[in-house]
Amino acid sequence: MFASLDSPDFSPLKTLLQALAQRPPQVLLLEGGSEEQRLEMAFYWAACCQCPQALRGGAPCLSCPSCLQLAANEHLDLCVYDGRISNRDDEENPGPVRALSMENLRQLKQQLRDAPHGEGRRVIVLVGLTGQRAASANALLKALEEPSPHNVFVLLAPQREQLLPTLVSRSLCLTLPWPDPLARNAAPAEWEDAFGMFLQCGRGLFEKTTARNALDAQLAQLLVLSCQKALARVLSGAADPASPLDTALMPLSSAALASCAAWCDEALEALRQAVTPARVIEALACRLHVLRGGR
Repeated sequence: MFASLDSPDFSPLKTLLQALAQRPPQVLLLEGGSEEQRLEMAFYWAACCQCPQALRGGAPCLSCPSCLQLAANEHLDLCVYDGRISNRDDEENPGPVRALSMENLRQLKQQLRDAPHGEGRRVIVLVGLTGQRAASANALLKALEEPSPHNVFVLLAPQREQLLPTLVSRSLCLTLPWPDPLARNAAPAEWEDAFGMFLQCGRGLFEKTTARNALDAQLAQLLVLSCQKALARVLSGAADPASPLDTALMPLSSAALASCAAWCDEALEALRQAVTPARVIEALACRLHVLRGGR
């Protein structure tokens, strides 16, 4: 359970969360780490707020029904919303993680008035509070400001600067250990390798991007981040010769690599502005392929 937090680097933060659970802040902001680590740390915080052993002053047992339900995202007092999920996908395929839509927020505000189902507190985890979801984030401000002894909010972001300052100012901010900037990203290897092979030969990627529902905004963002990390490895002389992406970028000059970095930034901004993920990845791949001389 919570395997991504097994490193000793996370032990001090876990201990701090256990102490905070006795008098929890209404809004906690977790930054740093990987996306998986931030989410698992949010669930660990929920265990601190809901596990009977933790409520008595100890650490979450991670084995009681409450902890097991939290780990599976099936606890009645755990609500998770992701601003990157489209309203349409949420309506057609509702799951335990809901879109950060205005309708879902209205339902949440009604739910906040009710007492939690268990003896702990209700934990509301909010992801993707950027870009096109700024209006939804603003709609949350009133709920975050009103005293609510039975509810605690957790905001997750790679960096606090990506959130509205009004949200950050209402939060207790904790930073997870930063990941290795040169480590290969968490994007599925098949996608990262297909992207790298396209840069080299101009084939193979579009068959994947045009498949129905194959590429969402989250995966597209991971692919762009993979490209940024490959750029960093090449520039630092630590390129991985087994990576098609690194191999594709290695022949480029420093000036060309700088152009690649700028285009990656533009791709991330396009994704934040809700441009179709497949179009963003295809455009970035084509620009990089042409930069290599189409060879």
